[in-house]
Amino acid sequence: MSIREFSVNRQFGIPPKNAYYCTPTVIGGRMHRHTIYGDTMAEHPISENGLRGVKKYFSIGDTIVREGDPSEGWYVLVSGKVGVFKRDLTITEIKDRGTIFGEVGCILNRPRTATLQALEPTSVLFVQMGIDELIAEHPDVTKKILLGLAESLAKTTESWAASSDKVK
Repeated sequence: MSIREFSVNRQFGIPPKNAYYCTPTVIGGRMHRHTIYGDTMAEHPISENGLRGVKKYFSIGDTIVREGDPSEGWYVLVSGKVGVFKRDLTITEIKDRGTIFGEVGCILNRPRTATLQALEPTSVLFVQMGIDELIAEHPDVTKKILLGLAESLAKTTESWAASSDKVK
């Protein structure tokens, strides 16, 4: 059952057959009740775009990783939206399907550099693959990561230059 079908059925008081509800959460002053369908809390081994990994599901407000945690893998967004937070600052939101994130700590073999949190029901592909294997077996994905990191560096440099001009 899709979220849209659930919404329509909920309007008419028809509960989904395979749904159960998580503890309500308050986000932004509003109460949210998360619906989990059947086995969606389970992790499912899958392959997406040739990458082998585990599909994981997160409800609104769930922490995917915390800043400082060990980096044991990286993620590909399948659906939903993820917030990236550094200390208490919002850095960015990830919402485009196929976006790779959480790769910096893995590439550098360092702890997580930011906290990642689901901003809406989110599913991701969790990939545990080292940089050498990634380069050898998935040059297209390696290129996508490299371009993403270069774009992020360019935006950071532009932002830093703009803020330093304001200080002068």
